[in-house]
Amino acid sequence: MQTNRILYTALIVGTLAAPLTIAQVPSGVAAPPIQLAGPGPRGPIGPGPGGLRGPQAQAMTSLTTVTGSVGQLTANDDGILNGFTLNSSGTPTTVRFGAHMGQQVNTAVKAGNRVTVMGYNQISPLGESIFKLVKLDTGNTQIVDTPPAAPQTPVTPTRRTVTSKVADYQLDREGRANGLILSDQTVVKVPPHVAYQLTTLAPKGSAITVDGYAQPLGDGQVQLQKRDILRASVLTLNGQSYLVQ
Repeated sequence: MQTNRILYTALIVGTLAAPLTIAQVPSGVAAPPIQLAGPGPRGPIGPGPGGLRGPQAQAMTSLTTVTGSVGQLTANDDGILNGFTLNSSGTPTTVRFGAHMGQQVNTAVKAGNRVTVMGYNQISPLGESIFKLVKLDTGNTQIVDTPPAAPQTPVTPTRRTVTSKVADYQLDREGRANGLILSDQTVVKVPPHVAYQLTTLAPKGSAITVDGYAQPLGDGQVQLQKRDILRASVLTLNGQSYLVQ
């Protein structure tokens, strides 16, 4: 009886000690990596636990149609045509389209023409309510918004040097300076932080020399007012040159 108790006790102690013995790692041997639990079995397709999720739901954009008479053609900060006002029911609507469609719209639409525009309402980054053009119908011509075509040959920037006087500062839609307008109507594009400094360094009437690269028009673009656009790399004022970056 005493022998059975000893054997039973030894068996229990051995069983309890076994997990500790297995978990021990001999000295000098790297411990095996811990295997994290993998994903559970894949369930049926759907949003449930373990299931496949479909693409994130996104509502389709509703299109509306507005008919009215064309008012004023509008342009972006570089003078490139990108919209027009549409007078409908006494309320002007700001219609906006991609600048690459400028030549098509400029050929098909004149102030006073009655047109129908299909599109959707959108709030611009500046909080402006605009009507994004999808299709324009003039009665004789239909223009559909399509992505701009990739240029067949890369455009090589042309380096230019212009010496003139500062006539004014170009302002963005928030009223901040983002460039210079020279007396010969050349628009000099510089980063906003540089334009801010130029309002002090280059007051109106100051002589200035600009080294930079001419910005060509993209395919399909048209300027409402013809003027050269120069992206400055070096500015010279009162004999002192400044690197623009």
